[in-house]
Amino acid sequence: MLQWNRLHPYNAVHAVRVSSGVSPECFRHEIEQVLDRSGWGRVSFDPGRGLCRFHPGRPAIQPRVIGENALEGEIESQLNEPFPPGDGAPFVPFRFFCGPGAEGSTWLGLGYFHALADADSITRLLLEISGRCTGRVPGDRIPDALLPGQPLKAPLGNPWQIWKRSLGAVRQFQRMRGSHRPPFSSGPCTRNRFQSLFLSPAETAAAMARARHWEVTLNDLFLAALLLAVAPLARNRFPTARSALTAACVVNLRGSLPPTERERFGLCLGTFTVTHPVPEGIDLETLAREVHAETSRIKKENLSLGAALTFRASRFMLGRLPMEKQRNFYRKSYPVWGSVTNLRVDALCHALGASETADYLRAVSVGPAMPFVISITGIAGRLNLGISSKPSAIPPGKMDGVVQRFVALLTVPEKGASWN
Repeated sequence: MLQWNRLHPYNAVHAVRVSSGVSPECFRHEIEQVLDRSGWGRVSFDPGRGLCRFHPGRPAIQPRVIGENALEGEIESQLNEPFPPGDGAPFVPFRFFCGPGAEGSTWLGLGYFHALADADSITRLLLEISGRCTGRVPGDRIPDALLPGQPLKAPLGNPWQIWKRSLGAVRQFQRMRGSHRPPFSSGPCTRNRFQSLFLSPAETAAAMARARHWEVTLNDLFLAALLLAVAPLARNRFPTARSALTAACVVNLRGSLPPTERERFGLCLGTFTVTHPVPEGIDLETLAREVHAETSRIKKENLSLGAALTFRASRFMLGRLPMEKQRNFYRKSYPVWGSVTNLRVDALCHALGASETADYLRAVSVGPAMPFVISITGIAGRLNLGISSKPSAIPPGKMDGVVQRFVALLTVPEKGASWN
């Protein structure tokens, strides 16, 4: 992520809607209290070694106050505003904002430097602050899960496992290299566009029922829908040698850590890709089942754990190249059309007793490697989609079409419909 941040601001944003009114002053006070008591000051990063250092002291936090119906615009601004200074000096890795929601509720938001932490840690931090704003969390004690510490490291395994996972990662990369390349801009454009969609309980139930009926996971359904949704943008791939399409998925690797480490603050993510020919006329059920066969193999062989090896190799090979050559590598050798990242907030809200949580939305910067990312958050029997995209790669009008097809594939009866 540090390498990506050199090419493209790589931030993430979380926003929680609490069911009561919270003043900006109350929000600011509780932010200061939580950060002070947990020991959060400033941070600096060593891109060459991938290390994070913590520094005491920080300026006062002043959350931005946004107006009604300004949430999407603020999230887009947070995605596009770079975090670390160019000279490598220590900086505060968080930015906060708040504004009115529906029916007297309040949106409380947090933008952060993504290389610092994953969604699991940031959700805990934001729910701790929102709980204090609403009176749910009393006292001065801060959970250990919010304390800064040494970086989290997913286990690489024994030498045989490392070899198998490395080989699996190479095979994934080789299959991906045969994919049709998505459109990309000729210049170093880094702007993110953001839009959100909130699926209703009925629409969410329809997607879940479809996955159960086809005996695939909900994530398999997301990946299959993504591939079909972008297929109309790649009609010229037939009959070229590069006719397949590739989608990526970001996964939480905390389950691979020792139980005592699983709630620690930090970053513990892996990735995998799915490549499929997506022939003309293929239906969603067939594609979802074939994606499921591939993801089942990835899970069985723990190939997501090979992401750490891939990241290290990438840092070693690309870190010293000029910026433009690094950009060209991702344009030409990483032909991924889009990515999905999933988070279920329900379980954490239930464990924390966070009954004030009415809604939750996430977003992540697209980065230099793909045209768009769909951040999917499950809460209260609903799916919320935060879609960040690169308008220099896929123009807004075409991206709106991708999003509409993606949602329709998840929720509308498929019989009689043609998606490709």
